[in-house]
Amino acid sequence: MRYGKKAAALLLAGLVGTTSLIPASTAWAATGWVSEGSQWKYIDQDGSVHKGWVKTSDGTFYFLDLSTGYMATGWKQINGNWYYFHSNGAMATKWIQNGGKYYYLMDDTGILVKGWLKIGNDYYYMKGDGSMATGWREMDGGWYYFKENGTCVIGWGKVGNDWFYFGSDGKMVTGWKQIDNAYYYLNGDSKSVLGKMMTGWLSDGTNKYYMDTSSGKMAHGWKEIEGSWYYFNDSGHMLTGWIQLSNVYYYLDPSTGKMAANTTLTIDGKSYTFASNGAYQGNGSAPTATPANGGSDNTPGGRDTSGSNNAGPGGTSAGNDTLSGTPGSSSNDTPGGSSNSSNNGVYQLSPGLTTGPG
Repeated sequence: MRYGKKAAALLLAGLVGTTSLIPASTAWAATGWVSEGSQWKYIDQDGSVHKGWVKTSDGTFYFLDLSTGYMATGWKQINGNWYYFHSNGAMATKWIQNGGKYYYLMDDTGILVKGWLKIGNDYYYMKGDGSMATGWREMDGGWYYFKENGTCVIGWGKVGNDWFYFGSDGKMVTGWKQIDNAYYYLNGDSKSVLGKMMTGWLSDGTNKYYMDTSSGKMAHGWKEIEGSWYYFNDSGHMLTGWIQLSNVYYYLDPSTGKMAANTTLTIDGKSYTFASNGAYQGNGSAPTATPANGGSDNTPGGRDTSGSNNAGPGGTSAGNDTLSGTPGSSSNDTPGGSSNSSNNGVYQLSPGLTTGPG
């Protein structure tokens, strides 16, 4: 009897020891995930190694290599599409960061996105390798700018110390642009920073303009600049010579455009006195000075500005924010001077170039 018990104990010990030596991946092992070293496989109910896609009860997708059956991790190309699998084998969706770059995998399929991506109201661009674009990017015949978070800038955007404007399609705008009833000039010269909002004095070779140094808005009407008053018509041209506004005559220096004020000047051999607000003191009579050609823009009232602004020097720079003419609308308005140099602080416009920022 003692012998029988001892023999039974030894036999049981032998079975346990034998069982511990059986690989987990044998045909009669439990179904589900099993490991082989650092790799994982999935065993089906019939004991075979699963290959291809697996969807677990919690809705997570995994992929088992079609040749080896090993669970995929990292990047994997399947049927021509790229997927990413986390270190635990779960298929990634939406945003992931890998190797210092961001990628987006479709919510429902896990396929890597390339090209334009819209999420909510924001646009992103995923490059050829699927990584998210940031900074400047030239494509589709234009320049785009993407913030550090990848969103495409639409409307005004500041890059470094410069302002740029991007259309509703995301493309950077160059040349004249009307925005909310104000005009701006976005640099069209590739020798400088293309697309940069220009400020200060501009010239198209025929006319001078002034863009507010803070806002970039084109001046029209009266504008005080560095202690002197100037007048700009609705197209933004700085006027010179005699002008008539609300039946008051003013004189703007033919060379500089500065308004004469609190002084007496000899013009074409005749003496004229101007009040501190620039109004000609002639007891209501028109000045008799007439240019030699009789019909140039220096003739009082020769430019139709009456009624466009009733504010004299010291008033607002614009009495009506809706301009009747765009920059470049009249015969001499079109920007396009060939000079790209700066003369006496006046930037010479050269629009129409489309080479890229900086």
